[in-house]
Amino acid sequence: KTLSEGQEVEFDIVEGARGPQADNVIKKE
Repeated sequence: KTLSEGQEVEFDIVEGARGPQADNVIKKE
């Protein structure tokens, strides 16, 4: 997955096995 520069996204931070991870990433139109 790639995000363009300045793209707005929403995501939840979840505790993963290797530390905090982004989950439920939603790209804003």
